[in-house]
Amino acid sequence: MKPRILASQLRCPSGTEALDVALKMNEANRLLNQKCIDLLQLKSGDSLLEIGPGNGAFVADIIKVAENISYTGLDWSDDMVVEAQRLNEYWVKQGRAQFQQGSSEHLPFATGLFNKVLTVHTLYFWEKPSDHLAQIRRVMKPAGLFCIAFGDSSFMKELPFVPYGFNLYDEAEACALLRSSGFRVVTTVHHQERGLSNTGDLVDKIINIIICEA
Repeated sequence: MKPRILASQLRCPSGTEALDVALKMNEANRLLNQKCIDLLQLKSGDSLLEIGPGNGAFVADIIKVAENISYTGLDWSDDMVVEAQRLNEYWVKQGRAQFQQGSSEHLPFATGLFNKVLTVHTLYFWEKPSDHLAQIRRVMKPAGLFCIAFGDSSFMKELPFVPYGFNLYDEAEACALLRSSGFRVVTTVHHQERGLSNTGDLVDKIINIIICEA
């Protein structure tokens, strides 16, 4: 897949390529997602919003951490919402999971609804990140935890698809952005692994995981 097309699919998987792109993203990001889930300190009764879950491959891993966890996934891609509903049909029927199409720039949820929020590899696509973060903070309960993970600019800038619509950040830039939006940075974690990128190539990944309090 040409870099420009891959960049577009990573932003919003759609059409005949969508399912294959989602599977590649799952493979590339499995270890990172597990790390983020662990850092959110999920407990019984938590209500979690995930922004950009793709096909929802890791939903069961979240729900099974503790009893009575409720999950909501919001994704830009209609195709991904349909696939996530299909893959997680059991949890949807149990009333434990739901999926909606939409953008975190205009979250369609009530104020103070979630006490945990997770987003992985979406920051690059936010044209006005402060608007997205204001919405995320609005829908969070006081002292709720927000986990945001993204590839460090030092690593990402070498990837061939990045010139086509990716806004890159390092840890300091992202922390400053979060603080200016009213979040308190609790901890930062550097996740490093050698694994497949979305191009299918082996790369040394440097990922920033930031845990914030609303």
